[in-house]
Amino acid sequence: MHAESQETTLSSCSSSSSSSSSPSCSACVVPLAFSPVQGTVTVPFSAGWNRRYRDASGENLITGLEIIPLRFTNLEWTDVEARFDRLAYTKNGTEPVIKWSDFSFCIAMQQTPEFANEILRALRGRSEWKVDITKNELRDYWHRMAGSVDSRIQLFFYMCDRNFDGKIDEIDMKQTILGSASANKLSMTHEEAQEYAASIMEFLDTKKRGYLEPPQLDTLFKVSLPRASYGRSSPTPDDLYHEPMSKNEVRFRSYWRRAWIVLFWLLICAVLFTWKFIQYSHRPAFQVMGYCLSTAKGAAETLKLNMALILLPVSRNTVTWLRKKRWLSSIIPFNDNINFHKLIACGIVVGVILHGGTHLACDFPRISGCDSVLFQQTLASGFGYQQPTYMQILATKEVATGIAMVILMAIAFPLATKWARRQSTLLPRSVRHVAGYNTFWYSHHLFVFVYALLFVHGMFLFLTNNPFEKTTWMYVAVPVLLYAGERIYRVVRSGIYEIKNLTPSLYPGKVLSLKMQKPEGFRYRAGMYMFVQCPEISPFEWHPFSLTSGPADDFLSVHIRALGDWTYRLYGIFQEEMLGAAKGFPKVYIDGPYGASSQDYVKYDVVLLIGLGIGATPFISIIRDVANNAQKAEFDQVAGSVCKIPKGPLKAYLYWVTREQISFEWFRDVITEISKIYLKQPVIEMHNFLSSVYQEGDGRSAILSVIQALHYARTGIDIISKTPMWTHYSRPDWFNVFSKLARRHPGERIGVFYCGSLLLGKELEGLCTTFSYRTNTRFVFHKEHF
Repeated sequence: MHAESQETTLSSCSSSSSSSSSPSCSACVVPLAFSPVQGTVTVPFSAGWNRRYRDASGENLITGLEIIPLRFTNLEWTDVEARFDRLAYTKNGTEPVIKWSDFSFCIAMQQTPEFANEILRALRGRSEWKVDITKNELRDYWHRMAGSVDSRIQLFFYMCDRNFDGKIDEIDMKQTILGSASANKLSMTHEEAQEYAASIMEFLDTKKRGYLEPPQLDTLFKVSLPRASYGRSSPTPDDLYHEPMSKNEVRFRSYWRRAWIVLFWLLICAVLFTWKFIQYSHRPAFQVMGYCLSTAKGAAETLKLNMALILLPVSRNTVTWLRKKRWLSSIIPFNDNINFHKLIACGIVVGVILHGGTHLACDFPRISGCDSVLFQQTLASGFGYQQPTYMQILATKEVATGIAMVILMAIAFPLATKWARRQSTLLPRSVRHVAGYNTFWYSHHLFVFVYALLFVHGMFLFLTNNPFEKTTWMYVAVPVLLYAGERIYRVVRSGIYEIKNLTPSLYPGKVLSLKMQKPEGFRYRAGMYMFVQCPEISPFEWHPFSLTSGPADDFLSVHIRALGDWTYRLYGIFQEEMLGAAKGFPKVYIDGPYGASSQDYVKYDVVLLIGLGIGATPFISIIRDVANNAQKAEFDQVAGSVCKIPKGPLKAYLYWVTREQISFEWFRDVITEISKIYLKQPVIEMHNFLSSVYQEGDGRSAILSVIQALHYARTGIDIISKTPMWTHYSRPDWFNVFSKLARRHPGERIGVFYCGSLLLGKELEGLCTTFSYRTNTRFVFHKEHF
């Protein structure tokens, strides 16, 4: 999730285009190939270079720095004034003031009050700075913060100059770096801060005086403002709009498979409902119950269908096998199997309300209260020629089983909603306490009793004795047998897969990695997932996790983040064992693999993979597979052999956005591997974004940008991810990302695969539609879900 617009490459971890020029060893505060900033000024340093920043041949490792303008606030004075007025009070009849501690709110830095206090201390200089602030003073401070480049650089100098002696020494710089790291929620040791401070001093203090003065600091920050800053979209060239598709064509291409399936399902439901409605409109019982009977029976027929269909989308082995058929997956949206499962569940709810509601509220009262002569002429044979009371009707096998099914569904359906599964704060505390994934899992298995009751309910109908009209079993027999067979097959298969050489690893953020030898016969494609069971926690629960190993690897791996009851317990068990408190690893079973939307990446020559946090896991396997294929192709080319390489993308872009720096440890080995492959064959571009760090140019992250560039130039390692892959700050501008891809790959189909929050998923899907309509590049959106 990382915005890009510049085509120039100054970093060994970027490329200019799909054709790609050879990478350079130059570095900058933000590598140009990763930066969406246009019109920025690159300032060359022709003098004062230390030997430490030269390679073995004496050539500069840094030829220039792309400077990001230093800024302390984005607010206009009117906004600052409005904030002042909200907090101002009059003290002893004087002019309105605010407390010094409210300064952070006035400049919109309330999330980092310590940094705002440092700004206030620098603005007030040697005087007592912990005193009330008047509006005139605040206006003066705002002018200095938002004024000229000289004014802002001077302010930053004063922030670094702790004792206001006009000099910044290494200790001052170290404290500034630590303060900036704290404001951006970065983990940094004093030793690292000392190293980074020494690098800046070594870089700028060419005369070895042991301190810096304002002119030297100007070297880093004194440039003219760019035409556009991070977060603004770059203009789209006119040729990007060559032969765009119409909106209707875009919508048709995006939704036609879903549409025809849903319409076909609705059509069948309507036909069945109409058939039974008309049929019972001509029955003798219609004289007693009227259209209530026809409505109930029409709804009952749709219920039979839907109770059969609802099992098919969750027959995972069957779906995985079917989606391998290219011709079939081209017309049936297997990626929406869970959505269709939910849609059918909604159909069942509607059917239950119509069927059960009309029976209870209309049919049964009319049966018990109708004229006895009419009853004997129409319904008597079905009730033993004795007119029942309302309570006697409720006590019959037909009605009792129906009520029991409704009760079980009323328990299972609400607990299956996303709010209950995720224990949403919108739920009452009493409900939230018992909700959760485990509750959903167990309550969902009440369907076993529901189907047993359904068979009984369908066999005892008091309005007919014709066995050919008792068709419930005809609808549900095959789906139930199929699903039951799948569950038995899963149990048998999981017992056959022997887990050998299980190697757990614990990562910060409560992430557990399980690496094991690939069982014999376990074949899968990148993007698939498997189920994991730990009998020590529960002999019944199976939980799905994306495979992070590549198909060509001789091992299987998954990364599991502790987010729920089961995953917390699994993490705790392995943690105890690894700390020596337990006697051995717990027994683990696996089942799979199963198909997911991500495996469709092979259908595209260009793919855009977007993961939020642990949502990057489905794409690690894809990246490994693409990397392995690239290496194999390179080896075969060097060896002169001809070997069939599996079809796959020619270019893959992975955008990983995370809120925590520790997340980079989860896949550090993969990131390092990708960076090495990229230097040889740039088929993969990986872009890391850390959203906890403020945007480039913000005063809170300015010094981090400097040390990031200097350290990367000297070591080739990013200070944030601790890998050769550059880390961007804040969040990407998705419009810029799509703009750049449309320019790089005109006229191509780009598969966009996403795993993360629903909110961003809607935004990305909207952008896919927008750019498919406005450009001649077609973006096809896929959202990962199990």
